[in-house]
Amino acid sequence: MSASLKRKRSSFNEADGLKRTKTVNSQITKPAEASASVHSLNNETVQDKSLEKDSNIKGCEHANSSIYQGVGATSNHAESSAAAAFDRNKIAESWYLSPPIGGRMIRSDPVFSVDEKFLIAASRATINVTATTSSLLIRSIKLKLDPIFAVSTQIVTICLSPSKSNILWVACSDGSIFSVDWTTGAGADSFWTVSSTGCIHMTVASMESNGRRRDVIFTTENRKDGGYRTTANELADPNGPIAIATRTIYTSKEPIQCLQAAIDGSVIVGASGNRILVGRLRSAQFDTVDKIKFEFRILESRDYITSIDIKLSKRSDAKTSLKNKTHRIPIVDLVVGNIRGVIFIHSDLAGKLFSQSQNEAVPSLLGLMPSKLHWHRQTVHSVKWSLDGNYIISGGKENVLVLWQLETGKRQFLPHMSAVIENIVVSPKGSSYAIQLSDNSLMALSTADLLPKMIITGIQTPIIQFSKFMDRRMQRNNGESFHKPLIQRIPAIMNPINPSQILLAVGSVAEITANGPFVMSNPLLQTFDLATCKSTSVQALTRTNVTNTNSAPSTHNLMEPRVTKIEVSSDGSWLATVDEWTPPNCDYEFLNYSGKDPSTEKKYRREVYLKFWQFKSSTSVWELVSRIDMPHLFNDGSGDSGSILDLTADPSSLRFATIGTDRTVKIWYTKSRVRDGVLVRGTQNEVLKSWRCLRTIQLEKSGIYEINCTVSNSLPLTGCLSYSEDGSALAAVLGGKNARLHIINPESGDVRRSYPGLIEDEIFGLKFLGQDLIILSNRLQSFDIILEETRHILKLRSSAARLSTDQKREMMHLAVSNQSKTFAVALPKLSTGVEPLLGARSELTVFHQDIWKPLYNEMSSSLTTALLPAISSEGYVILDACAEIHTILPKGTHKPIFLAQSTSALRLDATAGSDDQTGSLPDEGDEGDEIEDEPINKISKYLDEAYNTDDQFPVVTQNELAQILDVGPSFALPPIEELFYQVAGLFTNNAVAPIAC
Repeated sequence: MSASLKRKRSSFNEADGLKRTKTVNSQITKPAEASASVHSLNNETVQDKSLEKDSNIKGCEHANSSIYQGVGATSNHAESSAAAAFDRNKIAESWYLSPPIGGRMIRSDPVFSVDEKFLIAASRATINVTATTSSLLIRSIKLKLDPIFAVSTQIVTICLSPSKSNILWVACSDGSIFSVDWTTGAGADSFWTVSSTGCIHMTVASMESNGRRRDVIFTTENRKDGGYRTTANELADPNGPIAIATRTIYTSKEPIQCLQAAIDGSVIVGASGNRILVGRLRSAQFDTVDKIKFEFRILESRDYITSIDIKLSKRSDAKTSLKNKTHRIPIVDLVVGNIRGVIFIHSDLAGKLFSQSQNEAVPSLLGLMPSKLHWHRQTVHSVKWSLDGNYIISGGKENVLVLWQLETGKRQFLPHMSAVIENIVVSPKGSSYAIQLSDNSLMALSTADLLPKMIITGIQTPIIQFSKFMDRRMQRNNGESFHKPLIQRIPAIMNPINPSQILLAVGSVAEITANGPFVMSNPLLQTFDLATCKSTSVQALTRTNVTNTNSAPSTHNLMEPRVTKIEVSSDGSWLATVDEWTPPNCDYEFLNYSGKDPSTEKKYRREVYLKFWQFKSSTSVWELVSRIDMPHLFNDGSGDSGSILDLTADPSSLRFATIGTDRTVKIWYTKSRVRDGVLVRGTQNEVLKSWRCLRTIQLEKSGIYEINCTVSNSLPLTGCLSYSEDGSALAAVLGGKNARLHIINPESGDVRRSYPGLIEDEIFGLKFLGQDLIILSNRLQSFDIILEETRHILKLRSSAARLSTDQKREMMHLAVSNQSKTFAVALPKLSTGVEPLLGARSELTVFHQDIWKPLYNEMSSSLTTALLPAISSEGYVILDACAEIHTILPKGTHKPIFLAQSTSALRLDATAGSDDQTGSLPDEGDEGDEIEDEPINKISKYLDEAYNTDDQFPVVTQNELAQILDVGPSFALPPIEELFYQVAGLFTNNAVAPIAC
């Protein structure tokens, strides 16, 4: 028995996990006024040596008395008050980070249940069970990973047990294997470790030997001495009578990216680079798996293999042309898809390979020539046999599902899918196809009419790429890339009308490379409900390539516009967006031979649009009302359209403000449409509106611009805007060497005051919090605009200060909460390896407006891509690079039901147990003989039968329950009888009246 194959029980609590976490020095340093104190981070008491003296601030205290006068006294007073009123240990525990929701589905094939009523998919560390009839999430199972590797561990493959239909085998990247009962969630807290070097892929076969049937798990792993191996494992309870056994059956120099096992594990087929591996079981008589032996044959291909699938059929007795040993091998038909878009079909490959010579490498013979199918222009991401073997289903980067009829050679297409097809799965009965797309959506199509029966959509923001195989062998021009590794900021905003909804600018890109990320397009607006953990709508904000060809003749991808800013008006009825598109570099490479600068030509052809959308409650869609072309066009005749650096909404009126590279601030307002002196009205007799520029404010030029420098070198790279809470003041900053803070009167357009020396080079965040202005540049500071003095200054550590301007602009975040009088900051901390984004994290810190020390300070599990204040709550909403959403809330306060909750908090596992031998979940549609014998969770069915026979399965969201139950303190609640009838009315879709006595 291998020592590493021991059953492990993850019986650790949260505190134990924190104790194992290494203490990470804060990226924020204190100025000289702050004295060192003892902090309690990660449950470890350490001396805070990060409070370093800021010599730069000390040297400029008397340089500008109007700004820095009284800084020391103000900071000392705030610190002494905080020390007197708060204990540091208590402050560190006063806020907490909630468990994540959402996540991106892994690239492994989803799994149908045997009865096809449920579809099982996996995200980073969660298994989600969805009903195929209603698209509702039935159960979410969170794996309890090893706390030492939990941050960098994710699920790589899930497989349904061939012998027990209620058991799901789960392989994780750290080499751990889980056996989970997906109908109850049992087994999620214990695992086996099959490899200390990690797991790449897994497949499961049910094998019988010596009168005993067992599940054998075949895994592909890294070897410590280099290379890769395939291992057969029999995993069992270490306290049981069956011993745990393992055996390496194949080794290779290249990774094995695909692996499938035939019935009873007699044949194994895999792909390693451009080679096809076919293995056959030598003898079916073995006591334990460590005595199992396989014989492999290799068939080489020209191109990198990306997908395979096998079809099995029994060999007839009449076929005697092959040797006797091949009679034990079933007929294995193999379909292979490669990176160039070609599909090959190998008929009876196992029988032909093992009928050849005993050499490992088989020569290219006429009998091994495959059939060829070619329609895809790029990588075939997934290819599958139909259940009857008459069709082949394939999909890839063309966003088209292709069905190949083998007898006639005809093709059937299902075009215009919303994103790249990643995985295709055929249901056990052959009645459905499960299609997983790169935009984090999953659908089940009926094989009869190819219409969707189920659609689920998760958070569609991209994640950092961990996959090592897809598209690595073919270099394609994907557009412009950043000079430094970073992950783009996700434009996001909370919906003021519905506090449980978050609006995200997303695209179809699933993953970004960790070393040289490209500029991603995000032309879509996704509305995601935090209360139900579901996507409610997705609509286009710019032109898209869903119905167009998405690649040019030169093979580079046609990039869609990038939405850089989104903002919602205070009443939630208007949405303002900024999108920008620049031609790719490859279109202007010919200019290098003529001595011209391609960047100048690209600048003239840049497209910048400011769009205003109005929400239509009847259709729940944002309708485009106005589009402003080149809103910040330079007036010097150069033709430069100018980029918009920031966009903000007036909290007191229907106005928006923008700041651009033309060094102007523009205020936009709504105006009624008039035609021939008559108001223009819509179909509902409403007055139609349009948006116009109210005024343009020219900001003072910086010192760099005033010197004889070229305009291209002096254009600002960063800029920020912020309205005060009452809308009476507008703060504006343009980044640069001599950046200034401008306070503008929005009504008159006058610049009231300008403060030099506050901003250190570029500006990355600017927010009003009461009368204080929170400024994030190369230091974090709060500036009182009434007293005109700096209250607090925090210097960024060198690890954050050394980042490039692009990295800071995209990965440094600032948010303020007027309800709790706090502000939150997220600063990136990249890893030191070859790929800095792998393992990169963000340091999250929450400060009170009047307290010097942080209320919350912790390293997140991944980089933060959006940081937003929660609506009608004192917390913050965080979106990270794993496409997961967290919330930070103060302890002791009531958590609103509309904020992000983990799926365990949604009580999805409250379904009653079932004695069904097929391993399915309880069927709520089955009726018993007597009502008294039915489970409690079926009460909604009987209410429907009594009051509404048209809707058998009403869906009640938590937001609807919150409107009834979350109305205030207990003494303000209505009578309990009235509450009961209100809740019962939700489940019946009718008003339930009290029964008269």
